[in-house]
Amino acid sequence: MATEPEDDRLDALFAEARGAARPGDDLVARVLADAAAVQAAGRPVQPRPAPRGGGWSGFVSALGGWPALSGVTAAGLVGLALGFWAPEAIDSLSGGQLWLLSGGGGTMPEIGMLWAEAGDV
Repeated sequence: MATEPEDDRLDALFAEARGAARPGDDLVARVLADAAAVQAAGRPVQPRPAPRGGGWSGFVSALGGWPALSGVTAAGLVGLALGFWAPEAIDSLSGGQLWLLSGGGGTMPEIGMLWAEAGDV
């Protein structure tokens, strides 16, 4: 396997880094002291408040908040409207698959037909 010139240069840099002298203990101590000071001066992390109001708030936050809930609601309403008002249009867009899957009885049988099949009427 041939190596690229970039790989050779990278290998040379790694070899140089392996041979470099380790920093002194006083330098490491100063760097760690500076890091501790920066961490101590940083702003504290505020915990998120617990959702108030019980189950509904938990449900809304699990979905991603009010923007996500409004998107899910809008998509559900559009799907419901298309299903009720235009089942034949949806069936034609699907190439007649809904008709075939319903057993040839149509996408929305009338309620009287359902009662007669179950023997309730």
